[in-house]
Amino acid sequence: MNMKIINKYALLFLALLPLLESCKKEPDTPPVKKLSDGDIVTIDTLRAWQAQYGSLVFEDSISVFGIVSMDENNGNIYKNIYLQDGDAAINVRLTRSSNLQQGDSVRIALNGAILSEFSGVVQLDNVDTDKNIIVQKSDVALAPLVLTIPEIDLSIHESRLIQLNDVQFKASEFNKTFADVVNQYAQNRYFEDFDGNSLYIRTSGFADFAGDTLPTGSGSMVCIVSEYNGDLQLILRSPEESKLEGPRGPGEFLVKDFNDDDLTSGGWTVQQVIGSHEWEIGTLGSWEDKPYGVISNYDGGNTACESWFVSPSMDLSLSESASLSFDNAYNYSGDPLKILVSTDYPGTGNPNDYSWTELSATWSSGDFEFVNSGLIDLSAYLSNNVHIAFKYVGTDSSGRTWEIDNIIING
Repeated sequence: MNMKIINKYALLFLALLPLLESCKKEPDTPPVKKLSDGDIVTIDTLRAWQAQYGSLVFEDSISVFGIVSMDENNGNIYKNIYLQDGDAAINVRLTRSSNLQQGDSVRIALNGAILSEFSGVVQLDNVDTDKNIIVQKSDVALAPLVLTIPEIDLSIHESRLIQLNDVQFKASEFNKTFADVVNQYAQNRYFEDFDGNSLYIRTSGFADFAGDTLPTGSGSMVCIVSEYNGDLQLILRSPEESKLEGPRGPGEFLVKDFNDDDLTSGGWTVQQVIGSHEWEIGTLGSWEDKPYGVISNYDGGNTACESWFVSPSMDLSLSESASLSFDNAYNYSGDPLKILVSTDYPGTGNPNDYSWTELSATWSSGDFEFVNSGLIDLSAYLSNNVHIAFKYVGTDSSGRTWEIDNIIING
């Protein structure tokens, strides 16, 4: 067997080979079921060679067989496929885009291919879809390996197809899309299991589903295990394999930390009842030099004001318990801030026209000293339409400046 170690200059030369248009590979006629034993290697062997030798270029007619576990047809990966045989898998980088399909059983001739590592991921590079790949069979079933987040081990599972159960996107990701489809930027979206372990999926801005809104329920996800310089990340093959339609489990239902400098992101609204002084983003004198929500009715003098900062609707109906916490600070004289909960507010309109219950919280003692509210029990409000709201009131003669931050609802 003739293979040689190559340096970075040879890799660069091979990477600059001209790109050609590709076509769908037709199966062998008759299909090649097996080559001579001396001409076949496994993916495990390739991974072992890479660990031992680093970068290799193949000059003999060696072949590896495997099943395509992820294709490039929805745009989430480009000029790439993932190949798996048994318990081992590898990333295959193609010289041109292909029409290979998930479930294709293929033979890859390694002559001219490069075995290397990119950002920590073992890969077969410079694989010509016309010269190196023959489809043996299509629609071969490949069952994902069922794991938990703590069980994922890059040294064992890199490039493997896996399934995670009882997971959900973190509440801080609500109302976001899988990626930035406008600017076509890849994005990381964090999810968690019911024990609080978290990880993220990374989605290309060119993926067909980049602009789809993240699901808010819980369930299972089928993904490819990948990494970036040792940082574990998962790649979703399809949004249909993100089956997060069940009730949310333990974890965060809602997080509002204002770190995006956007008061109304995540579905929050300001409902102005009296006056023109509204809730806004503040940073001046912040306790951690981070943004927060703030309101004051003073502008050279006090003016009458009533302004509500209202959460989006939350479905807590299938939860066994829920709790709320937030940080708050104030200064000057005037009415206290109130935290209220409603199960009949429709999301818009004057909140005073609906039923609200005031909740008990720990409040700041003044001088802009932030304190935490403590855990506020919401178990009596496990409805499918729950809103919380901060109600600010000021008069023509007085009015406090209130600051709030790190609003979290856990279930």
